[in-house]
Amino acid sequence: MLRLLLKISAVALTAAAPAFTAAAQVPPAAASAYVRPEPPGRLVDVGGRRLHIRCEGTAADGAPTVVFEAGLSQYTANTTYGLAQAAMAPFARVCTYDRAGMGWSDPAPEGWTLDGMTADLHRLLDAAGIEGRVVLVGHSFGGVLARLYARAHPERVAGVVLVDATSEGDAPGFDAAAAAVIPQIDAAVAGGRPGVPVIGLPAGTSPEVAMTFTPEILKGVKAEFEAWGRLPAAMKAPGGFGALGSTPLIVIRRGKTAATPPNAEDVAHRERQEALAALSSDSVLIVAANSGHAIPLDEPAVVADAVRRLLEAVRTGRPLG
Repeated sequence: MLRLLLKISAVALTAAAPAFTAAAQVPPAAASAYVRPEPPGRLVDVGGRRLHIRCEGTAADGAPTVVFEAGLSQYTANTTYGLAQAAMAPFARVCTYDRAGMGWSDPAPEGWTLDGMTADLHRLLDAAGIEGRVVLVGHSFGGVLARLYARAHPERVAGVVLVDATSEGDAPGFDAAAAAVIPQIDAAVAGGRPGVPVIGLPAGTSPEVAMTFTPEILKGVKAEFEAWGRLPAAMKAPGGFGALGSTPLIVIRRGKTAATPPNAEDVAHRERQEALAALSSDSVLIVAANSGHAIPLDEPAVVADAVRRLLEAVRTGRPLG
């Protein structure tokens, strides 16, 4: 039932591939003993709702905090950012958080929008005591949100790292995925029980990964797809999310291709990533040669090195190039 959702939610899928590939063969009754794990971070009130945030490391004096904006279906415990966060903690303050409806955060409001997500992040930074400017690291769908936040609050953004990020050019595929996945989520949730995975999972699946398949998280995934669907058509057109001016920007794209030699979609993806690098007058593009889409999991050091480079550029005031 959820095979297409798993395919689209590539980040969570990569992080837990063994569990997902075997799930269809395991009776749903095996999920009956599931116990939701405790949150690894803290819950912060953002105005009548709570968002979950987890931070590690210590920022140097005056250095920005690094904030990850995860891909669709990701949250602090199933995210591929875990390894990259650990790699950065020795030299930076690094925070991951759960958007509304994801992980341990409270559900998303009705009629949820991408603007609502960026407003939530702004409230969370203040409520969590994250002062000054931040470096936003946006992977996949999170790249769209990082750009929206940088446009809405440029005074808070010291730099942006886009990691194989979604762009306006991906809109047709994203729209098609939403149309296919939402009915599957509705069907799965209708037959599910609160707090219990809607599919059976193989022995050894971590409780944190199993959370992905509970009705609560699936509703959060649906809310994010629907929020994308509420975007005006102009926002999905080329340049719809706007440029970044002179904000320091590092774009990391995957090096692995779907075909050898690269097929038309591989070439189009590369071109879309190059277009992202053109959003700022101070930017560089890095190729994660040994990675597919889940770069923070495949090559966390590439993401950590990019953030270190950006922080050094911010500290010295020198251009990235």
